[in-house]
Amino acid sequence: MIDILSYDMKVIKWEKIINVRCVVIMVVKNLKVIIQSNNIINDISFTLNDGDKIGLVGNNGSGKTTLLKALSNNLPYIGSIKLNTEQVDYLKQEISYIYNELTVIQYIKQVIGIDSLENKLYELENNLTEDNMDCYSDTLNKYLALDGYNFTDNLNIILNGLNFKESSDMLIKYLSGGEKIKILLACLLLSNKDILLLDEPTNNLDLDAINWLEGYLRKLTKKMIIVSHDEMFLNSIVNKVFELNNGKILEYNMKYNDYLKEKEKEYNNQLEEYKKIIQKRDKLKQQLEKTKVWVSKGNNKKSYSDNDKIANNYAKERTNNSNISKISKALTELEIPYFKEKKELNFFFNLDTDKGNKDIYLNNLVCGYNNFKTPTINISIPYGSKIQICGSNGSGKTTLVRTILNEIEPLSGKVILGSSVKIGYISQDTLNGNTNDTVLKYLTNDIKDYDLSMIFTLLDKFNISYDDKDKPYSILSPGQRTRVNLVKIALSRINVLILDEVTNHLDKEAIDLIYELISTYQGTIISISHNRKYNDILNASMLIDISTGNIEYKNSDNIKQYKK
Repeated sequence: MIDILSYDMKVIKWEKIINVRCVVIMVVKNLKVIIQSNNIINDISFTLNDGDKIGLVGNNGSGKTTLLKALSNNLPYIGSIKLNTEQVDYLKQEISYIYNELTVIQYIKQVIGIDSLENKLYELENNLTEDNMDCYSDTLNKYLALDGYNFTDNLNIILNGLNFKESSDMLIKYLSGGEKIKILLACLLLSNKDILLLDEPTNNLDLDAINWLEGYLRKLTKKMIIVSHDEMFLNSIVNKVFELNNGKILEYNMKYNDYLKEKEKEYNNQLEEYKKIIQKRDKLKQQLEKTKVWVSKGNNKKSYSDNDKIANNYAKERTNNSNISKISKALTELEIPYFKEKKELNFFFNLDTDKGNKDIYLNNLVCGYNNFKTPTINISIPYGSKIQICGSNGSGKTTLVRTILNEIEPLSGKVILGSSVKIGYISQDTLNGNTNDTVLKYLTNDIKDYDLSMIFTLLDKFNISYDDKDKPYSILSPGQRTRVNLVKIALSRINVLILDEVTNHLDKEAIDLIYELISTYQGTIISISHNRKYNDILNASMLIDISTGNIEYKNSDNIKQYKK
């Protein structure tokens, strides 16, 4: 449960402010958000100008989603948000709020407001009088603003562009997570809102949809703030980068790739300065210790050889503590800046070493439910393989994974797991598990003889602080929850990793860790991902196209053996 301690909500409409260079669309001043006594957003200020497409970045838990919620008036805050428009639309990360009992077309019309306008126009047109003429004119203008007469054509263009292959008459509850994201994106792109707030818009989208969305948003003239950890996506669209760091905001008036170069330059400069200060500190400490030794020896110059230059330099001052005081004062006054060095990843797994069959067999397997079924899959997956399951949204990728996990029954055929197979699974839904538990309890619930030092080491690698171990799992950001689930898997002595869109919600630092994981893990990996860089690094030995049932084998000795 989220507890907001205090807030002062102010949304002020004003006339356009025109300065020399731009039109100011939004001004945020002294914005603060407090959740459960924690300052998530701490007194930030910025402006959104006409033409701005801003990439909002920062580590998991830095407050990116919180900021978007505040800007969209979905979360109380302290401070002020001044707008020259009330037209703000917000795409959330979570899809749980979508109403599943409506058809696709019904839901989109309801969200956009087309259905109510059409109904009102129909009623007014059938009973048009002088008294309701103003009402009719107002309703018609609203309908025209949404391009209502071309609504169906516009919707089809967007759905086709997003590679949505289902009928618009299908109930939403039967759609996959990726397909639901497409529906929410369609609502957003069809609206007449001036400002778009997009929270991880590429999560769960297939590659065709991502490529289309990149091009569409690049051409769109609306103002945007985009939270994303997809480097290629951000670099294609944004012209500014806002970085959230320790509750504050840093602005970079440049494209995302240039921002990365600038951050690397900043890091190297800070590292150099930090090393200089540390060297100075260490030198002062050495001088202090030597001086204390010399003073303690008193005035007996004979205790030092004539060739001892250091002794000769300080011989005159051995009878007093003046030098000690000077050095001590210099040490006290020396300011050592906070500097966080980049961590060496060196990811390690508590890998299962039991002997026995660790292969997986899919024998004439058909998966599905209701009126949906996959093509027949008939393969053997040898231990140590890297498998990429590919296909468009709604083709059954997650359904296949859930069938392998025995969460749903196959329509026909069998899944046979080797006697020593131990599976670790990270789903698209990072809220799985008992969310009332603390982080530490969540991690250790199903693990016997766990090593606390190993847990803390892994948490630190994933930037989960020691203090976070006592926080409720439920209040963590989606990215933090994914990090915790990775730690849980690392502790569980598994030999088969099933990763379903594992890079969703993660920041760049954690994604780099994932890249190392999939590069070095010695067990079997079965993976679903639309992250282009991730798939390149995975370098799968087998590709399963769930849309067609086709299987492509790549160079691998154990795969070749199974093909014979």
